[in-house]
Amino acid sequence: MTDPAALLDLDRHPVVGPGRDALVETCRTMLTADGIVVLPGFVRPGALAAMVSEADALTSAGHHSEVDGTPYLGLPDESFPTGHPRRRLVRSSLTAVAYDRFGAGSALRTLYEWEPLAALVRDVVGLPAIHRYADPLGALNVAAMADGDELGWHFDQTDFVTSIALRSPERGGDLEAAPRGRSSEDERYDAVGAVLDGDRAGVTHVTFDPGALMVFAGRHSLHRVTPVAGPTPRLVALLAYDARPGTDSSELLKLVRYGRLPETV
Repeated sequence: MTDPAALLDLDRHPVVGPGRDALVETCRTMLTADGIVVLPGFVRPGALAAMVSEADALTSAGHHSEVDGTPYLGLPDESFPTGHPRRRLVRSSLTAVAYDRFGAGSALRTLYEWEPLAALVRDVVGLPAIHRYADPLGALNVAAMADGDELGWHFDQTDFVTSIALRSPERGGDLEAAPRGRSSEDERYDAVGAVLDGDRAGVTHVTFDPGALMVFAGRHSLHRVTPVAGPTPRLVALLAYDARPGTDSSELLKLVRYGRLPETV
């Protein structure tokens, strides 16, 4: 079985052992200042190459989707006026490899299911507990984005997004985010509408850096992936955690993203 600690550069980013408290503080400072944590070189080069090979091999088992949906990952709500963010459509196009496609020996699955990584995310975001997503398809997934693919502006259905950049395309494929674009008390529709209209004040641009770990508040941060160009697909692993146990994706999101629903026993 793969040793998850061997996959990571623990000298640079001590997820366990001496230096962990300092790493957590550094991450918290980044999250407070920028709304996003980025740890370059989190995955060792050899492990990164193995993860890329695994992702490439599984892409054929993934589901390609191209949809126009709202930034809230749902259908337009006709109760809102024309032009309202709840009725706006954005384009998303990608191939998603679901959690149940990753075997027991998968390096990515091993890392996702490693408790010290979940504990790091928990402490960085300042929660008393954190739980792996209950979605049997979306808890861990790899998104492959080829020439012309993109992710339109959206909010996630999980509290926090934890991702590992695997491979860059020739051009594009960067993350743009408006950290803390809404809260549980205020949807901030005016600010969301401004970003959808092209206002980039307060938008953070994050260059895609293979091997990096990134954490940010996806449920409350409007974000997108810029259009990909070139023959090399962009690959990113998405590791889903939530503050609440049992949190799951909607059936609509499962059908759109994975082309199916989980098998029932």
